[in-house]
Amino acid sequence: MSVPVVLHVLSAPPELSPHIEWALFGILHEPVTMSWTSQPACPGTVCGEFAFEGRPGAAAAITSALGNWGRLRFEVTEGCSPGCDATRYSCTPTLGTFTCRNRSQR
Repeated sequence: MSVPVVLHVLSAPPELSPHIEWALFGILHEPVTMSWTSQPACPGTVCGEFAFEGRPGAAAAITSALGNWGRLRFEVTEGCSPGCDATRYSCTPTLGTFTCRNRSQR
């Protein structure tokens, strides 16, 4: 079974972009290349998005891998699966991680 998963890196220092891709490789076991663009709302940082079909729990694994880096702002969403609600994880350096579930997407 697979579910839709989307990682939105809202801002990250450019030097961390390959490390984010390597972290995703460690979780997904396949090479990941993201398209990075300048983040005008936070000069000197980049943003990017990566969407894929993954196993349930992939969004939690990504959040666990990236959540303590301290210099990233990101969101990961995961679609619902049987017995599991759709989930969104949001993380910022100052506020930490927030999780919410959406039962209406079942």
